[in-house]
Amino acid sequence: MGLARSSYYERPRSKAQADEPVIEVLNQVVAKNGRWGFRLCFDWMRNQGYEWNHKRVWRVYKEMGLNLPRRTKKRIPKMPRVPLVAPTEANSMWALDFMYDTLHYGRPFRTLNVIDE
Repeated sequence: MGLARSSYYERPRSKAQADEPVIEVLNQVVAKNGRWGFRLCFDWMRNQGYEWNHKRVWRVYKEMGLNLPRRTKKRIPKMPRVPLVAPTEANSMWALDFMYDTLHYGRPFRTLNVIDE
């Protein structure tokens, strides 16, 4: 026949075409639940009966830019350092401290120490 061997086979679909159903479902999930991460989205999709591989869904999830940044701890603003004020007379400032220890034979005891600064 004189045909090239490459013409016998069906051309593979592009990844964008193959991933369209995954993209549609992910858009639905994210529109409904915006703060869900990948794992919740994937588990929801599995519960709905979609049988896509988690690696495929993760690849599409990342390509769509849906992977959320990790939440960081809130930083406390730095306060200016203020030197401690030394007491001027007796009985104006007291310090309390609880201490715990054990005796030689194992019996525990606790004390409350009160100190006049």
